[in-house]
Amino acid sequence: MRDGHVKREARKTLKDCKNAVPVWIMPLSRVFDSFDLVTTKFDVILLDEASQSDITALVAFAIAKQVIVVGDNEQVTPYAVGQELGKIQSLIDELLQGVPNRLLYDGKTSVYDLAEQAFGETIRLVEHFRCVPDIIEFSNQLSYRGEIRPLREASSSPYASHVVAHRVEASTSTNKTNRTEALEVASIAAAMMEIPEYANASIGVISMVGQDQALVIDGMLQRRLKTEDYSKHNLLCGTASQFQGDERDVILISMVDSCESPPLAIRQTEDFKKTFNVASSRARNQLWVIHSLNPGTDLKPGDLRLRMIQHAENPKALRLSIEATQKKADPKSVVFEPMVIRDLMQEGFRITPQFEVGAYTIDMVVEGASKRVAIECDGDRYHPPEKLIDDIQRQMVLERLGWTFIRIRGTEYFRHRESTRKRVIAELDSMGIERLGPASLKFESEATDELRRRVLQRALEIRQAWQAKPEIEQATKPKKNRWGRKQSPSSSQSSEPVSSGNTALKIEPKTEPAEVRPSSRVQPEFVTVPKPSIVTRDWQSLAADLNASELLTFLRGNGFEAVDKRPAGGSLWVIDTPELRELNATLRLKGIQFTFAPNGSGSTKDRPAWYSKK
Repeated sequence: MRDGHVKREARKTLKDCKNAVPVWIMPLSRVFDSFDLVTTKFDVILLDEASQSDITALVAFAIAKQVIVVGDNEQVTPYAVGQELGKIQSLIDELLQGVPNRLLYDGKTSVYDLAEQAFGETIRLVEHFRCVPDIIEFSNQLSYRGEIRPLREASSSPYASHVVAHRVEASTSTNKTNRTEALEVASIAAAMMEIPEYANASIGVISMVGQDQALVIDGMLQRRLKTEDYSKHNLLCGTASQFQGDERDVILISMVDSCESPPLAIRQTEDFKKTFNVASSRARNQLWVIHSLNPGTDLKPGDLRLRMIQHAENPKALRLSIEATQKKADPKSVVFEPMVIRDLMQEGFRITPQFEVGAYTIDMVVEGASKRVAIECDGDRYHPPEKLIDDIQRQMVLERLGWTFIRIRGTEYFRHRESTRKRVIAELDSMGIERLGPASLKFESEATDELRRRVLQRALEIRQAWQAKPEIEQATKPKKNRWGRKQSPSSSQSSEPVSSGNTALKIEPKTEPAEVRPSSRVQPEFVTVPKPSIVTRDWQSLAADLNASELLTFLRGNGFEAVDKRPAGGSLWVIDTPELRELNATLRLKGIQFTFAPNGSGSTKDRPAWYSKK
């Protein structure tokens, strides 16, 4: 009861405090808790990562005289997971009468999209500081029409290869996971941590098919790596949306998918496009695309997976193909035709400029697998009115021969380039013209450098060691706590060694069960036991309905030793155990981030522990 009263008084006091501090930086949840939304007014609020924020972020507009909304509508937007859309629609119908575009307030439309519609004018930033050019080139061509200008010098990366493609043989995906590929990814990450060139590199792993694969990879690494390695390399395994707004020196992408009967259904929707854009642009110095596909047979032309693998095989190929094709355009058309060529090739279409048909020449032809479409660029400078009759007669002759034409007027294109581009692409799609990619874009043999060879060689050795000495986890029957969840395990009457995370203990056979308390200070020792019985706790299911406000109760209810100093302005401390490291992967996916402190604090009596402010 007193907590609520204290919070109300704090909000009143912060009304005066805000004038003493020129800049406040905090998450939206803290804004709601800290300020009285009725009386507080900031001069300017800058809402960052607005493309990820749903309509609840609009509350921040209430405490600002001016709002700057920062985001990217080409990146991942809210998914409204867990929301009942029927109820939301009823609320829209009931409460938003007369509000323009009210159907967009559905939890799936981002605050950035709403602001763009309401405010109109936007300022687009095209200078890019994070990635070296070869990495950002994929997103540049996929989502930004080649207009992004990377400012980092390629030589600023410590690695010779900035984008690496690596294929995993004989792997199969099931239920959105691919364990063989997961093992490969985990071993490559572990190998990097042992190689001097990656000694200070932060590392991230992104699953392209949901979070299940990320959890599998994270589980493999949590059970085999030292906690200090996780902390040193700031290792995180997640989905593209969980990395949005974040970055790492090195990113490993797990494509997950495999193909039993090719080709796979094509993947090229706008949602997938945003996911691929985010995933491919998180790496600063090196991007690995790890897949289990034969791109030549398993994927259809235009598939985003195919485009990403092609880029990883040869990151400069598409840009060079566009430049070479533009040079073949009508030399009189210095700007118009080259811009149209670039727009269409960036969408994956195959273009042949100045295509000759008998005595006629077509400005450009878009080639599909079995069809061709002619495109004419009508500009006053290149097609003056006196030539219009000749153009129409030529088109009529070619149409009788089976040709189909799409005409683009220069005035329309230069005034409304985006809408014109979308119109032409929609017409090509409706005609069944496949995105075959440039004719010159071929798969090249994997260019190996010495560092890449050493990473893969060490990763192979690590996998062989893991498979030769399988880890054994506590095989006991868990109790139930008040949540109906599994309680901390006790040892069974088995005499097999027990390994959990960074700890391996030998339990002597006893007539009475004895409680096992793993020590985080014991170093990993993997032992070989034939046909071990492995039982793990499914933290993803156990924490499915966990709210941040119930975190302390959940931790203590599941046997963790926790010290809560948050009421006094401190942190929530949890004593380090191997099971906690496994739980951490699930907590991170729920937005609850713990940081490891090897020496703990006074609250933990200097024992190794994890802390969080949430």
